[in-house]
Amino acid sequence: MLLPLNQLHNTLTLSLLFLLALAGMAKAQAPGMVSLLPGKEQEVREQLQVYHDAAGNLSLQEVQQMAFAPLDTQATLQAGKTVHWVRVALQNNSHHEATRFLYSGEWSRVQLYALSADGSFEERQTGQLLPIPERDVPQSKPLVLVRVPPQSQTMLYLRLQGDIDLYKPQHLSLRLQTPEQVVQVNNRRLLVQGFFMGIILVMALYNLVLFFSVRDRSYLYFVLALLGTGLYFMFYHGFALELLWPNAPFWNAHSFAFLVTFNGLFRLLFTKSYLNTHATMPRWDKLLTLLSLLYALPVAMGLLSYLTPLDLLQACVDLIGIIGGAVLVAMLLVSVAALRQGYRPALYFLIANMFFVVGALLFILKEMHLLPNTPLTVYAAQVGMLAQVVLFSLGLAYRLNTVTSELAAEVLEKERLEREKETERKRLAEQQKRELEVMVANRTAALRHKTRELNETVHQLRESEHKLLRLNQLKDRFFSIISHDLRTPLATLDSFLNILLNFSGRMQPEQMQKLANHTQLSVHNLQSLLENLLQWASSQAGSDHSMRFEPEPLQVGEVVQRNLALLQDTAAAKQIKCQVQVPEELQVVADANMLDFLIRNLLHNAIKFSKAGGSVSIAARAQHDGFAEITVEDEGIGIEPSIKQSLFQREHPAQTTKGTANEKGVGLGLLLCRQFVDRCGGSIHVESEPNKGSRFWFRLPLHRQKAMADPERTLEGEIL
Repeated sequence: MLLPLNQLHNTLTLSLLFLLALAGMAKAQAPGMVSLLPGKEQEVREQLQVYHDAAGNLSLQEVQQMAFAPLDTQATLQAGKTVHWVRVALQNNSHHEATRFLYSGEWSRVQLYALSADGSFEERQTGQLLPIPERDVPQSKPLVLVRVPPQSQTMLYLRLQGDIDLYKPQHLSLRLQTPEQVVQVNNRRLLVQGFFMGIILVMALYNLVLFFSVRDRSYLYFVLALLGTGLYFMFYHGFALELLWPNAPFWNAHSFAFLVTFNGLFRLLFTKSYLNTHATMPRWDKLLTLLSLLYALPVAMGLLSYLTPLDLLQACVDLIGIIGGAVLVAMLLVSVAALRQGYRPALYFLIANMFFVVGALLFILKEMHLLPNTPLTVYAAQVGMLAQVVLFSLGLAYRLNTVTSELAAEVLEKERLEREKETERKRLAEQQKRELEVMVANRTAALRHKTRELNETVHQLRESEHKLLRLNQLKDRFFSIISHDLRTPLATLDSFLNILLNFSGRMQPEQMQKLANHTQLSVHNLQSLLENLLQWASSQAGSDHSMRFEPEPLQVGEVVQRNLALLQDTAAAKQIKCQVQVPEELQVVADANMLDFLIRNLLHNAIKFSKAGGSVSIAARAQHDGFAEITVEDEGIGIEPSIKQSLFQREHPAQTTKGTANEKGVGLGLLLCRQFVDRCGGSIHVESEPNKGSRFWFRLPLHRQKAMADPERTLEGEIL
């Protein structure tokens, strides 16, 4: 049938462009041509042309200029890291686009460059060392998709890279499969391996239940050996890479060394436990132990190959094959030896291993490239494994029955002996019981007497300890207050007396009178302070919870003036001005001695840490929440943040800081302020910045009857 004129013109144009592209790409002969057969799988070898890139660094443009040679189908690729370029042309003679999946072998990395008739390229990649998501076809088998337009040709350049010997085939070949064939093969793989893994999982669960029932380690070793076998065949058929670690293909290439070792070790442990070689066949037991130790070699090789540039995987495969073959043969021989000794369960072990050993040896020889890759060599080990699982289960059941019968006989004998011993034990127990009753009665009476004496002693010690603690607390508080409040008046009195003693002859009568008046005032102030301290100390005779507390309405202005008078000389020595802003009628409910100490201590600290010529202010005001707020503020050296955090803490009192005139303190004044404020039902706070002064304020309950009588009248003034 003749083509239409325009279709013929297009076909001729595309063919001409394709031929021009081919003419400029190669110096050697024209590439081989493969005609795509509809719906059929095609094996391509003779048509392939090859260029061996020894250095492995040529680009596609450079390779296109090289001379390709026809593929030598009998040649075997050498070991080592190499790159091979394969060129072939695909011809689609149909009127529909041809879609094929191309399989070039288990290479580390495969890059496909498809040259269309119009000169454009399409690049695809796959390979066993490429993560699954990055492959052209996201599955364990390295496939790439090729599309050939209708009535046209497509030139293929394949870059085949073998980074490790495990992923570098010995021969070059291409296989073209239709999408339907790829789906069919994958479905068959899923069905067969799913059936196999299902049986393995069911038998593993069954034997695991038996292990928890009878606590026989043989069942546990058999379960672990089954799981090891299942994991290995998941690796072999690509499920481990697809499901467990799709983004770790390099680990997948090395994982077999650990999976096979895991499987082999637990098979040997199962053999030793099932046949009881340690007790009945010590020589065979040592041989099996030696074979177990040999598995350290492939593990070491796998780790070296994974962690270093060394490529030991193919050697590891061969070594595992040798050790595995030795293990399989040893399992047969040791079961024969156990059977000759009359151990009946060894019969099931021998029969089951016969099927598995034959299939596993065929599989091992295939992996070592000593047998061809056929369905028999691929699936023989799995078929033998299924037969082994079934027969082993029967053997374990027989062994369970045997062990159960032996245990039952042992139990009966033990029960008879126990009955005889029980009679004798009862007689002796009755005699000992009577003797113990007498001994216990005597010792119980003695212990009761000792217990009463100890309880009385403990009670007396606790009372003494409580009294000592109370006295110690009273002493600490008393001396703390004395060191804070008596030091300054005593120093002032000492100065006055020193002047009277040393300079009285030089002074005028008026000066003497004035000094005497000051001295008398200082003595009166000191006497008042001592009385307050003694009254407060007497109130501390009880515990914190039973402290005598006598709240009464107190006029804040009077308390402030009284304590300012006590500290007037101290402030005058540093030329510090004290400013007062307190409402005259403001009254609070508090203990008088405690309030005196609060105001006096805060004023003393403000003067102590103020610079000469500075000012200190004390203010008070009523608030709407039923409390009065009393504030003492200075413009002194301020408080460091680290010290401010521990000012009011009982467990960690603040460290002492010298005043601006080197005044000393014991660091407990503010702690006592906190205790007194808490006892009066109020709270105390502080704001301070270094070199900017400090602001202390505390809140006490208002005396409502008079607190709001005349809020406009305020006691204000300035005292030097």
